[in-house]
Amino acid sequence: MESHVVNLTDKIQKLIDQYTLDKKKIEELEAQNAQLTEENFQLFSQIEESSQISANQTDQLNALQNEFNALEARYNDLQRMLSGFESMAEGAIKKIDSIFPLIEGGE
Repeated sequence: MESHVVNLTDKIQKLIDQYTLDKKKIEELEAQNAQLTEENFQLFSQIEESSQISANQTDQLNALQNEFNALEARYNDLQRMLSGFESMAEGAIKKIDSIFPLIEGGE
């Protein structure tokens, strides 16, 4: 009978030891889970922030592209106007030259 008691006591002690180890492991895993949850939260925040920055950069790029297109159109308009002025100036110079021919050799 004594051997059954000793044997039972040993089994109970092993179960207590196993329970203690398992409880410690659960606590470690819960701590690790909490840490991973925090890391995931931070990662999702970074992804969201990155997405927002990307969207803002896309908006800025579109705004700059629109501004570039407007400036390019204005440049082309100014080029056409300058070409018109050059044409008018050339015509005026020809008319002036025909009215007042160049005096060669002075007066």
